[in-house]
Amino acid sequence: MSDQEKTKEELIDELRELRDLIKGLEASKIKLKRGEAKTERARSYAENIIETVRDPLLVLDEDLKLLSANRSFYKTFKVTPRETLGKLIYDLGNRQWDIPRLRILLEDILPKHAHIGNFEVEHDFPTVGHKIVRLNARQIHQEVVGKKMILLAAEDITRSKRLERERKNILSMFAHDMKNAVITSEGFLSRLIAGKAGALAKKQQDYLEIIRDDLKQLSQFISDFMELARLEAKEYKPVLAPCNIQAEIEKSIAAVQLEAQKKKITIPAELPETMLPMINADTDKIGRVIRNLLDNAIKYTNEGGTVTAKLSDRDNEILVSFMDTGIGIPKGHVSHIFEAFYRVRRDSKGSGLGLSIAKTIIEGHAGRIWAESAPAKGSIFSFTLPKQ
Repeated sequence: MSDQEKTKEELIDELRELRDLIKGLEASKIKLKRGEAKTERARSYAENIIETVRDPLLVLDEDLKLLSANRSFYKTFKVTPRETLGKLIYDLGNRQWDIPRLRILLEDILPKHAHIGNFEVEHDFPTVGHKIVRLNARQIHQEVVGKKMILLAAEDITRSKRLERERKNILSMFAHDMKNAVITSEGFLSRLIAGKAGALAKKQQDYLEIIRDDLKQLSQFISDFMELARLEAKEYKPVLAPCNIQAEIEKSIAAVQLEAQKKKITIPAELPETMLPMINADTDKIGRVIRNLLDNAIKYTNEGGTVTAKLSDRDNEILVSFMDTGIGIPKGHVSHIFEAFYRVRRDSKGSGLGLSIAKTIIEGHAGRIWAESAPAKGSIFSFTLPKQ
């Protein structure tokens, strides 16, 4: 039908349809412009946030290609945007970022977790030299772009790590010299108390014995500090050999019986009916952990109380627990008690290093150690060790 043959009404209807179509196209165009503006605002907002971060920060797409980086990254690692944007992270700076531990983080660990924190990487970068970098990575989903992205913060901790190592080395040497002086002093005190330098009055002997007891306490403090320094300096790796954990528990209980009897404390042991298979562990160090936890439990259990040792078989690991009926630990302190030098009470005797040493040893075995407590009701200290 030609336009001439159409009625007036039909032509008006077509004009209306055409007008509606034009309106629809104009609305789509406006929406598109708004979407582009929204995307631009989101991009600008994200870039402004990235630039305010003082540490080097990168934004990667799901294929691990660099979408953006802040000025701190370019300055720290001496690269330019032209050399980095759009490139696979491992290819940056003549492949200086092709680091095995970084690959583990981005390809093995991060896909299974939304966020990874405090992942340390030590590497020789051709452009900036030896660096120790603390990485924090987070997966995010950008709604505007509709894709997953990865935020990767790379904090340069080289200087602080170097200073920390130097401090530990100095303190270790200082502790070693102190240990020698204490041993010499203890020797002369023992001779004085034994009367080898002449007879002593009762009061003089009592004073000397107080000095000797304090020197023994100082000697133990120095020994604990030196052991912790050795474990941390070399990132403790246990010397594995077949270990009978049940026998170690029984041996440690026998060793503390005399001290427990002084406070009328009983130490029952809940052990499996059948002997557990041997595990691979550093027997001396695990024995140290068990003895430390037992000593700690006896120390904070009141006279007439109980310290229960328990050994359990749990699938791929074994669980060791020590439950006491002692004074307990205030709620706000439980999360800190494995920190070096931490003390719940200022008047507590001891170095404050025993639990930190235990934590270092257990984690060196790929195990876990933790505490549960209720004030005035007692505490439970537990650790696990893998069977393999």
